Amino acid sequence: MTDQADQAVLYAQHLVEKTNRFQAILAATGFDEIIIAAGDSKTQFADDMAYTFVANPYFREWVPLGKRSGSYLQISSNDDRPRLFLLCVEDIWHTAPQSLPGGFEQGLEIVEYASLSELKKHFSSREGGSAYIAENNSLGVDADSWNPQSVTAQIDYQRRGKTAYEKDCVRQANRLAVPAHRAAYDAFMAGASELEIAAAYLRGCDCSESEMPYGIIAGVNEHAAVLHHHNLDKIRPTPRSFLIDAGVAMNGYASDITRTYAFDSGSDFAALIEAMDAAQQQLVASGGIGKSPVDLHVLSHLKIAEILRQFDVLNVSAEEAFDNDITGNFYPHGLGHHLGCNVHDKGGNLANAQGDLLPAPEKYPKLRAAAPMVANQIHTVEPGVYFIPALLEKLRQGGQASKINWSRVDDFLPFGGIRIEDNIIVQADGSLENLTRNAFRDIT
Repeated sequence: MTDQADQAVLYAQHLVEKTNRFQAILAATGFDEIIIAAGDSKTQFADDMAYTFVANPYFREWVPLGKRSGSYLQISSNDDRPRLFLLCVEDIWHTAPQSLPGGFEQGLEIVEYASLSELKKHFSSREGGSAYIAENNSLGVDADSWNPQSVTAQIDYQRRGKTAYEKDCVRQANRLAVPAHRAAYDAFMAGASELEIAAAYLRGCDCSESEMPYGIIAGVNEHAAVLHHHNLDKIRPTPRSFLIDAGVAMNGYASDITRTYAFDSGSDFAALIEAMDAAQQQLVASGGIGKSPVDLHVLSHLKIAEILRQFDVLNVSAEEAFDNDITGNFYPHGLGHHLGCNVHDKGGNLANAQGDLLPAPEKYPKLRAAAPMVANQIHTVEPGVYFIPALLEKLRQGGQASKINWSRVDDFLPFGGIRIEDNIIVQADGSLENLTRNAFRDIT
């Protein structure tokens, strides 16, 4: 793990690189400054209970204060040191607000404020001088200056390539997740309920549920077929299979890791997992600078078809199954997405810095990533094969039913499905760093 002093150095470099990028945006758009609001706490409707606060990702990519509401960041065209504004008022009811990690303050000018009127005095007085990025227009800027696409599109486009600090954060987030994944596996093998498995995961990474970058998916048996299974059972089932999709956040940057396990290591389902694991690693190795995520997604469908044929789920060849769109019934999601301070990070479908979108692939219109891979990109590779009753029933009632070996489908239905997901850096030298496999290998 990178120690805090070394990470503070990376963070200082990160601030310099981000400032240079944002000042180029200011020069291109004519704004004097970009102001980013972390956001404000929200209460539930007709109640006085607050939702857990999470700062917006435009703020988190700059400042690791994801839990500090009321914060603002100012990046100016004529100042190379960003200003961080922290709300500081007397509060006897709540724990002291989150603070920066030691050493991280060196690259920032930190200003404390107590009211919005006091805060506004620090910002550009020129009409239209401030580009304001926030959920709500609390500063009262002109409509054209509130989340202007000319600014946000360039930020999103730039986020395809990560700084050394950002890469280190996701690398550490992978390492922090490994003990948690192992704790979850041990709980499954001991016959725990899904809720108990999730609790074991949280203990393994020493986190609270609100600190998770996304809700823990812990599907036992048939629930492994639910792509986003969050309504976790409290009943302890007879274990057959287990799919866990869960990450950890480091300084606002996420890991996103999925593993699938068979309770009986000698079962056909265990062999199916091994085949999927091998295919997933082949798909990881097929990436690289300039590679098309759409082409890789097509390749993933071909590999899924080959596996289904290998395990006698198909009565036809892999090629015929792919050509007839049968694989989509067993694999209904994309191969992966960009990863960063958004779990599904920005920029994956942008054609340029002006915000134009790439044409959606006709056959796969909902892919989260279509843009060719770039240097320093972080993305996931997460093929899956599932036995989802709703999709299979449609297939059974349709014209392709004879192409399926339904008795074999029935064999696998009680196991739900398989997904295997790693986090990959496309390094500038063309190499691929598998953050997830490295973390599982290095942490014993």
